[in-house]
Amino acid sequence: MIIAEIGQNHCGEMWLAKSLITEAMLEEADLVKFQLYDHNMLYKDHPEISDVALSFSQAKMLFDYGEKIGIEVFFSVFDVERVKWCEEIGVKRYKIAKNLGDETVMAIIDTGKLVISSRELSPTMFDEYKQLYCVSKYPTLLSDLHFDFDNGFIGFSDHTIGLDAAKIALARGASIIEKHFAVDHHTGIDAEWSMTPEDLKGLKRWELVCKEVI
Repeated sequence: MIIAEIGQNHCGEMWLAKSLITEAMLEEADLVKFQLYDHNMLYKDHPEISDVALSFSQAKMLFDYGEKIGIEVFFSVFDVERVKWCEEIGVKRYKIAKNLGDETVMAIIDTGKLVISSRELSPTMFDEYKQLYCVSKYPTLLSDLHFDFDNGFIGFSDHTIGLDAAKIALARGASIIEKHFAVDHHTGIDAEWSMTPEDLKGLKRWELVCKEVI
């Protein structure tokens, strides 16, 4: 499974967000993800990106657009209010970020929806979830990583530049790769360590090769 994490790379422009969803669908990403947060809570020290946070109506529009063209859109949510948004929108799953607080984690768990998590969760909190290996460094260096998919991790949330780390993870048994997705390596807050549509095409080819070999 390849997750195209558009995140904030839409630059606040809904035409670009929809274009990226379309590109992800055309290059056969399995899921598309955005982020939902209160800018004043999460990025108050970064006023330069205040116009990038999605509103409820924008999030619903992007989710509906994904359904229209045949690819599932879901979200990383960073507060309880935006979990409520997602329930009203009708999402099928959630992403739990590595630094997410317990209150929001519990609100997500209470929905009973599928969960993909970059944060290790206690079995007493949640019995079944898909755990991704993640290093919260932007960009992450290859030297920062270890690829151990026999230790509870079934996938990799990749913040490195290029595709090498994602390809190594797939070759070593990862079943999920989450990587930022941008129109190019210059457009968007996370563009430097994002994959482009052409990169996504190459990663999907590599995923197929690994499935045949492993």
